[in-house]
Amino acid sequence: MYEAFYHLNTNPFRITPDPKFCFRHSGYKSAREYLDYALRLGEGFIMVTGRPGTGKTTLAETFLKDLDLNQVSAERVAASGLEADNLLRAVAYAYGIEADNADKATLRHRIQQYFIQQAQSGRRALLIIDEAQNLPLSVLEQIRILSNLETDKEKLLQIILVGQLNLRTLLRSPEMRQPRSTRG
Repeated sequence: MYEAFYHLNTNPFRITPDPKFCFRHSGYKSAREYLDYALRLGEGFIMVTGRPGTGKTTLAETFLKDLDLNQVSAERVAASGLEADNLLRAVAYAYGIEADNADKATLRHRIQQYFIQQAQSGRRALLIIDEAQNLPLSVLEQIRILSNLETDKEKLLQIILVGQLNLRTLLRSPEMRQPRSTRG
């Protein structure tokens, strides 16, 4: 009904977010500027939190869409239901790294080699982990280990955690003391 009235060719109110219908309100602009700034710095974890339906996934998608792929190798992984080994496998698959039948050590090695190759070619590696609020501590530990991949000059991977408000509470818990203290 409203499609005909407003002469729309597609439905902008689908359940699955469509970045082309992103409303760039002041909160979006502020978060986007923060992500752009953090990407330029190229260090550590960035956390984006908000209530369900506030546009976190759309923000992540529009951010990825606007990146210069000559400078950044970026992927997004939806983390719901992933365990530690599966997270490494999901990261490998996202970047096109062979992961079938590989153990955890092999996966880490292949991922690290890929990120080293990216750095050598002048590209930064960026991983966005969406739906991070429900991650078990074992998965967060794997993320911390990935964030520690570095050369003698720089981090090899920058990670953006996207999740609901309880992600902040989770990362402030006593069990997460070491990941909180990880510095670039």
